[in-house]
Amino acid sequence: MSLRYLLILAVSAALVPAEPSYAEQPRFDDQNRLLTPEGYREWPLVGASLGMSYNEPEVSKAKQEFHHVYLNPEAYRDYRETGKFPETTMLVMEVYAPKGRSSINRQGQFADKLLRVEAAVKDSSRFEESWAYFDFGPPKLKAASEAFPAKSCWACHNEHAATDNVFTQFYGPLRSE
Repeated sequence: MSLRYLLILAVSAALVPAEPSYAEQPRFDDQNRLLTPEGYREWPLVGASLGMSYNEPEVSKAKQEFHHVYLNPEAYRDYRETGKFPETTMLVMEVYAPKGRSSINRQGQFADKLLRVEAAVKDSSRFEESWAYFDFGPPKLKAASEAFPAKSCWACHNEHAATDNVFTQFYGPLRSE
């Protein structure tokens, strides 16, 4: 091979990254804890809501928090094509405190302080129920999170989710309307 050809290959490889700049797949440590997802804000935003709660209004203590839900790109593509979530699907939810009357805003609210980051992962090789749920918590995000016990998040998702433990009924880009 000529030196010129090798130089062209090297320049081409530098211009086109072989891997995305973010981790699309869930990453776990040696204790089966989910590592904090990287680059998820570059993933498709599939849901945004304000003040959603699983309790009736008279018993809910829920604040009017903003929820932003992101889905890893590979799972998003597969779901749009097949209507099924593949193994290694990961959804990440950011929860924000609301704020109003700031700067030029005189009406309405916007997402302000990040309160917590949560994630859901589908991986039947790791979790008996296929799906597991994680909280990276406030005030500083943890580097890794253990899965919640199945009876907490999984049971509710299993009973009420429209599609495979995912609340697609609340995510416009994932509903088939």
